[in-house]
Amino acid sequence: MMKKYTLFLSLCLLAGGLNAQKLNKKVLFTVENDTVTAEEYMAVYNKNRDIGEEIDPKTPEEYLDLYINFKLKVHEAKELGKDTMPAFKREFKNYREQLTKPYLSDKDVTKELIREAYSRMKWDIRASHIMVSLPQNPTPEDTLAAYNKIIALKEKIEKGEKFEDVAKNASDDTYSAKKWGDLGYFTVFDMVYPFETAAYETRVGKISKPIRSKFGYHIVKPMDKREARGKVKVAHLMLVDNDKTSNQQREDVKKKIEEIYQKLEEGADFRTLVKQYSEDKSSIPLGGVLDEFGINKMYPEFESAAFALQDSGQYSEPVKTPVGWHIIMLIDKIGIDDFESVEGQIRNKVERDDRARQSQVSVMRRIKKDYKFKEYPKNFEKLFGQVDEGFLTRSYKLPAKIRNQEAIIFEFEKHQYKVKDLLGIIANRQARYGRGGNMANQLYRLLKDYQEEELLAYEKSKLSEKYPDFRNLEREYYEGILLFDLTEEKVWRKAMADTLGLEEFFEANRSSYQWDNRYQVYLVDAASKKIAKKASKKLAKGNSRESVMTDLNIESKLNLNIDSALAEANQLADWKELVLSEEEPGKTAVKEFNGRFKQAVILDIQSARQKELSEAKGRVVSDYQNYLEEEWIKSLKARYTVKINQDVLSEVVKELE
Repeated sequence: MMKKYTLFLSLCLLAGGLNAQKLNKKVLFTVENDTVTAEEYMAVYNKNRDIGEEIDPKTPEEYLDLYINFKLKVHEAKELGKDTMPAFKREFKNYREQLTKPYLSDKDVTKELIREAYSRMKWDIRASHIMVSLPQNPTPEDTLAAYNKIIALKEKIEKGEKFEDVAKNASDDTYSAKKWGDLGYFTVFDMVYPFETAAYETRVGKISKPIRSKFGYHIVKPMDKREARGKVKVAHLMLVDNDKTSNQQREDVKKKIEEIYQKLEEGADFRTLVKQYSEDKSSIPLGGVLDEFGINKMYPEFESAAFALQDSGQYSEPVKTPVGWHIIMLIDKIGIDDFESVEGQIRNKVERDDRARQSQVSVMRRIKKDYKFKEYPKNFEKLFGQVDEGFLTRSYKLPAKIRNQEAIIFEFEKHQYKVKDLLGIIANRQARYGRGGNMANQLYRLLKDYQEEELLAYEKSKLSEKYPDFRNLEREYYEGILLFDLTEEKVWRKAMADTLGLEEFFEANRSSYQWDNRYQVYLVDAASKKIAKKASKKLAKGNSRESVMTDLNIESKLNLNIDSALAEANQLADWKELVLSEEEPGKTAVKEFNGRFKQAVILDIQSARQKELSEAKGRVVSDYQNYLEEEWIKSLKARYTVKINQDVLSEVVKELE
């Protein structure tokens, strides 16, 4: 009985899968001769439904109207030949190239690399190295010379010379050579992969075998291995002092940070001081809190001070970095996250890192198998034997009479690459490969590189057929790029350039653009009520804000700050309530905020009125763009026929519910 039930269930699931496949291929609607399948629409709807449910929920029927509007624009772009423009083709080609990357990696190899990276993430390595550099495109002779040199340096150390002395005197990495080869502490992804592997897999105090990176040959000596520092979360108060700061400003900033530090020592609240004095505008609303960070992510001075803090709430003395002065407070020390939490981040790094080459090698094996790749080594001499020494000086020319033209060198699927084809490739690419050295090696490398390029290009051309997800993404990018220039032309740029149309739109909708009451004010921020009143009194008498700040900041740079503004009340932050409490120009009351004292000096009150175009241009342009888009859609609907298959729509709605 159980077997019958299992068989019945399997048949039902199979039938359901077949039905879904049939629905996917059905045409949901057409715009003239452009078709949109159920698969395409359901993929787009499902991709956007989560966002839509939070912002503006749409049923499948409601969303269909939006998608038809989108497809009308796409059809218009094609009618205008936008998809044939060289600029469009170049841009789409670049985007598509990025989309192919996840489909050209071996997931199993990638998983192994992710696990390896995570295990290394748990440790920080301090290592020294000696490097023998290689040019960007080394000849075999360059490579051999560099290898022999690194071997000779390694033998010197093995015979008793100190690693540090050899590094200082012989390493081509001049930066680390000045420090006896010392690179300091680093962790996974901080170094190129071969170097990282040597550092993590060589015992502390021992010297690695020579390893090759894109920079040259290295020997690596791990000096220490410690449990990873992990990350810290800190808050900071910063005063700007950079290469644009004058000498007088530099002195003032130093005095100011010392005064702030003294306030902390006397018991002042760190977050309050941040709100009062910090000049890092991005972190002020968060009380100075920064994103958590690990080693080698901040200026060394900042990092050292942050990691030296031990207890939450502990703060540093003032620390100078190239951008200014900081006081740093520890919020939390964070260990290495569990694997599940960081797997996605590690994956992204692995795929961008040079270790991804291992995955690419595996992919190439799979592609060769899929497309029945076959090469004929016995025919290689028929090819290479017709290339003379001119190849080494980039002066090779095809022979007047090519021998064995039809001899096959390699093939896959229905593509055959023959002697006559590949001699042309060699001639065209000799500038890239023909640089002296061993000609046979370079010709063989040229052939192997070309094989991989052709196989990858063929695989990329098949991705749309093989993977629905890729097909949908490719279409989205294609249509998005296609529409960008057209929308800019029809809407965005037109709204900016069509002066007459913008003015007419503004006049027709003038009542929508209004100023509330606006206040011409000085905004006083003082350390005490007494200082605030003194400042306001001087300002009311006509003194400039610069002179008032100079007079009242003699004893302390923290005494007073004054800003000026012409703004609506809602734009005045902590001064809003003070300003709204006054109906005429003059001084407001003094009010305490976060341990500081605020007062406003109202110089003028401008009554509410309609805005002029120059005063509301940003919003008017935005509204005009919306209007132009609506008119554009109306014209498209009038010119192009849209037909919806209601039966398919019913099936789609049922599938999406």
